[in-house]
Amino acid sequence: MNSKLVMLSLLGLFALVGCNEKTTEDGDIVFCTAVYVPALRVDVFDKETGFPNACGVTVTVQDGDFTEELSNESGDSCNEDFTFSIAGEREGKYDITVIKDGYVDWIQYDTVVTSNICHVNTITVQAYMDK
Repeated sequence: MNSKLVMLSLLGLFALVGCNEKTTEDGDIVFCTAVYVPALRVDVFDKETGFPNACGVTVTVQDGDFTEELSNESGDSCNEDFTFSIAGEREGKYDITVIKDGYVDWIQYDTVVTSNICHVNTITVQAYMDK
């Protein structure tokens, strides 16, 4: 394959997946995807058993005036192994609160999320809930 054909194929691929072009401080061109990247991923576990425990959980994140809340309702179709993806494409310094009936509220302060030229650098947090 010649290099022009390879380059055209790659450009076509970038166009199909949805991306935009950004330039670094050094003048390099970077192609960024249009995919949603969460600032935080929160996995919830029972502290005693170590098993996933996300049914009936509400996760709230706060950074200054910004607040976002997600819930995973209990029920027959609930997935205990659910991961909360929250605060999309937003860097900041977050306080994370995880609440579930029958458990002590789990709180983590000052979780710092940075970003790169294209997206945030997702931080994964594991909340071990105590009864």
